[in-house]
Amino acid sequence: MALLLAFAGVFYSCAEGSEADRDADEMVNETENAMANVGAEMREESNEMEREFKETRMKINTRQEEIEADMEDASDEAKAEMQEEWNELDQWGNDIDSRMDRVGNNMEAGWKDFKGDAKKGWSDFSNESRKTMNDVERYFDPEGDLD
Repeated sequence: MALLLAFAGVFYSCAEGSEADRDADEMVNETENAMANVGAEMREESNEMEREFKETRMKINTRQEEIEADMEDASDEAKAEMQEEWNELDQWGNDIDSRMDRVGNNMEAGWKDFKGDAKKGWSDFSNESRKTMNDVERYFDPEGDLD
């Protein structure tokens, strides 16, 4: 009997319009708002990162074109060295291309790649991407004196 009264109390307290029902609705709304804010923040960051990726990719493409032009009149030994440099740039370019696919317009589809906590996944992706872009930047400006 006591068990029945306890169940009745639980069902009554969650009834439509009760204080518990209003509290549950408020929690749902707060959670939805928080998730929307996180999504908007990550979308803004992804748009900024996409711009940085494009700038970095343009630098890589320009340098690869310069190398290709220099290779035309170079000795075999110089061509081999230039080819190594071109290959390294190509790897970075492919990495940047892959990262660009995961941001911007494709960001929504990319959430599943972050597995679990989207904010942590985005943070990890951002940190890895910044490291890659910093490596490329150091390549173009080893002394760190160019803007």
